[in-house]
Amino acid sequence: MNCNRCGGLMAYEKFYSPVEDFFGWRCISCGEIVDQVILENRTRQRG
Repeated sequence: MNCNRCGGLMAYEKFYSPVEDFFGWRCISCGEIVDQVILENRTRQRG
């Protein structure tokens, strides 16, 4: 998977937060983080 922001390589990782842990994609080059919630919110904003 390639990053939409910079075209770099995306790595699938587990993220830890005080509320809950979740899985998502992080760009190795620019640090962009994308998970299911982010994708749904971006889709909702476009349409």
